[in-house]
Parts: sequence; structure tokens; C-alpha cells
Amino acid sequence: MSLVRIAARIAAVQALKGKTSVGDNVLDSEIGALDVDGDGNLRSTKPKPFISVYTDEARADDNQLRAWVSNGRTEFLFEAGVTAAHAETDTETGDSLLYPGVPDTDAAFEFHLDLIARQIGDALSDPENEWAEIFRKFTNTIVRIERSRTSSGAKDGTRLAAHQVKVTVELVSDPPKGEPLSARGPMALFFAKAAELTGLSGRIALMREQLIGTPLEWEASMRRFGIAHSEADSLLITPATVAEGGLPIVAVNAQPAQIAGGPV
Repeated sequence: MSLVRIAARIAAVQALKGKTSVGDNVLDSEIGALDVDGDGNLRSTKPKPFISVYTDEARADDNQLRAWVSNGRTEFLFEAGVTAAHAETDTETGDSLLYPGVPDTDAAFEFHLDLIARQIGDALSDPENEWAEIFRKFTNTIVRIERSRTSSGAKDGTRLAAHQVKVTVELVSDPPKGEPLSARGPMALFFAKAAELTGLSGRIALMREQLIGTPLEWEASMRRFGIAHSEADSLLITPATVAEGGLPIVAVNAQPAQIAGGPV
């Protein structure tokens, strides 16, 4: 329903890549990155530590008339997971390390996940991070930040721990269909920056197509607020003589009218 929701999530994913301890292993809405098996054990099939970004529940309370473009408060979920299977053996010491200098222990798991949570906040508030700047422009304010953790030990001895950071933000409204984008607005900036990405061109094209429409100001206003034609007429939003939509021009008589009294 929301193009802003999609764009903000993509911006968050791109903003985190290469900016945390998981490197580029930042996933967009990858369902199953963390899962629960038939025995109730938490599991992950990912070969190394990861962050997965989701958009979850949203609620727009202060809606104007019948507007469908309001996004309201939206939950962004940042899930980080690490398992004993992600550890590597130090060739010199033989020790099992989560990453250099950090041993494969339960305390190290918690250290890693707490560190990731901090790195997420640092990356998304970095003034030098262009993708983070776009994400911030999509959000009017951060309403709430919640953190939770879970862990599991499978029967085969594999240990896994995960943290979730839930950030509730006030998202800006979607641009109405047919309304020109502001060159300095977040959606225009997103489309310009997204042109650098590979593998997302199809999705970006579909998002652009959704915004194409009749570029008439009064129609855009009706779409933005969900106004009925009778209401628009009463509010003097619609043109009095359909000047913008236009009656079809059948013929044009370019001959000047005869001046009374004949030629001078």
C-alpha cells in the first residue's frame, strides 16, 4: 500500500551495508533468517552473522478525510542473529572465534549483538551516510525504540542468539498519483540514488509507474485527501468550466472578426 514504506526500508538496508560488524550481510525482509524448528529451537540457515530489516505494523490515526496516502506510525524491525556455526577456528591458536579477538562464548554472542544494536543507530544517524540521510527524510520523528533478545540451544549443541531492535517512526505520507515529485523531497532523492543499485531496477520501475497519472493539481488534491466530486465542487477545487481537463477542441476559427463600420 505504501511506496514510502518500501523506499524507507530499502534505504535503511543500504545505509547499514558495510557499516556494522556483519559487513554487507544486511538482508531486506528475508523471512526465515531466524526460524523455530519443530522442537521449538531457534535456528538460522545463514552462513555468517547478519542483520535483517523488516517493516511491520503501521497505524495512521490522524487521517484527513479519506486519505490513503497517510503512513502514520510504522514499525521498523532490525533483527541481528549469531550462531556457533558462524565461529571460525584460529589457525595459529586453534581457538574458536566469533571474529578476530572475540571467542565463541555466550558472553561474546551477547557482546556482538549489543554492539550491532549500537552500530545500527550510529549508521542511521551518520550525517555522511547518503542512504541514511534519505531514510531520515522519510521519517518525521522516532516515536519509540524497543529492544528484545532470544536464544536457543539445539539438540546438536548449536547455540544461537538474536536481538531485535524495534523502531517506531512517524513516516511521511506517500506522494499522490500524478503529483510531481519535489526535487529535494525524499522520494525524488531515493529514485536518484536507487539508480546506482543493481538488481532492484525492476522494483524501482514498478514504484515509478505507480506514481504516473494525470498531472492536474485539482485531481492530485482529490487523490491526496480522498475527496468526492460533490465535495470538491463545493470547496471550489474542481475547475468551473473543466478548463484543465478540457472539453475537446473540435475546430479553431483564426479569422479576425469584422470591425463595425468597415475597414479603416
